[in-house]
Amino acid sequence: MPENTKLKRQALLFLASTCMASYSGTRRRYGREFKKEDVLEQGTRSAIFELIRENEGLHFRKICRLLDKKMGVVQYHVSVLEKHGLIRAIRDGRYKCFFATNGEKNRMVSPDDRDPKMESLRETIITSLRRKTPQVLIQHLVKENVASHQALSNVAQVSPQAITFHTQRLQSFGIIESQKEGRQKFYTLSDNARLITDNLVRR
Repeated sequence: MPENTKLKRQALLFLASTCMASYSGTRRRYGREFKKEDVLEQGTRSAIFELIRENEGLHFRKICRLLDKKMGVVQYHVSVLEKHGLIRAIRDGRYKCFFATNGEKNRMVSPDDRDPKMESLRETIITSLRRKTPQVLIQHLVKENVASHQALSNVAQVSPQAITFHTQRLQSFGIIESQKEGRQKFYTLSDNARLITDNLVRR
């Protein structure tokens, strides 16, 4: 084999081995496996977890803003927390909202709240309360028990058409119920939603 060909082959082999070592090092830095007990030792990840634990239902962009972190950084740490079962996400329209799933929280909730359907409703109520108009509607029904379509429109300061959209959405979630009397429509919280909102108000 000519000397220059042999040198070229050796150079290519060296370059390939260097690239593989670099790739392996990158995987160890960014794709390494964590033990569950070590996940929260990283500062940013721990801050994200504590923020979610103290503020249930936060959506992704809100976390980035509150911690002043880039989306890519938050996305990486959120994925680690989700993978190890420390947080879980639910969809609320175009938002992805997060909840802590640590054992301490589970021990603090009542047996009723540990029921999957009740827990799902609770999370949906929390995410709804983070939206302006649904928050006004739910809080008004907590206070007044019953409200007409027009009364909700007046309280929320939005059009009756907007109230129709929001009430239909809240009804589909099982948060509110409606009853028609003559030409008027009246709304109340569902029994389960009232139990949950009472607990949320007391917290």
